[in-house]
Amino acid sequence: MKTNMLLVIAFVSTINSPAVAQASQVANDKLSYPYRILTIEPGVGIHTNFGTDILITNLVQWNPRKHLSLASHSSFNINNVTQRNFNFIKTNYNYSLNQKFGAGATIYRKKSSHSFLMMVGIKYTAFQESLENPDLEKVTTTIAAVSPDYGLMYSMKRGKKKYFFSYRMYVPLSPWPAKGTDMNYLDGNLNNVALELALGIKLK
Repeated sequence: MKTNMLLVIAFVSTINSPAVAQASQVANDKLSYPYRILTIEPGVGIHTNFGTDILITNLVQWNPRKHLSLASHSSFNINNVTQRNFNFIKTNYNYSLNQKFGAGATIYRKKSSHSFLMMVGIKYTAFQESLENPDLEKVTTTIAAVSPDYGLMYSMKRGKKKYFFSYRMYVPLSPWPAKGTDMNYLDGNLNNVALELALGIKLK
């Protein structure tokens, strides 16, 4: 009789163990931050050069694996919100277009996820000013240039549903240390750090 009782207890324990483990896994999944495969995150931002510009940006992030992230970041930069029109000098336009691609890792916490990405791309800058003095002939200066754009991006996502909030910070690696290790180059980096706020949408 005692042997039969032990067999029954062992059998019941064998049946219940997977159920308990599954229930525990479900509970942990509900507590942890969701794993999203594909997201799109349009946003706005500024550079840290006294906030004289506005960035209209978008990040598309694909996570083929939970901790592996691939990303595409696009931005349209209005480089001087208060266009100069002083002393007969008028700024006609001053903007940049940026496109970067990158890869990195994502870690998950209970209420947020954090992505660290190495980004590489190009930057197109266009600028035009005119001297419009009524006593002189009009003179216009136009500059258009393409340059490399590379740096480190941090992206934090907050919100567990289809729509969520995200914060991004992009730190360029030029002119320091790409063009030189002189600490004076750091001023160029610090003036071009981008801070962005975005509304994210889960696509998959």
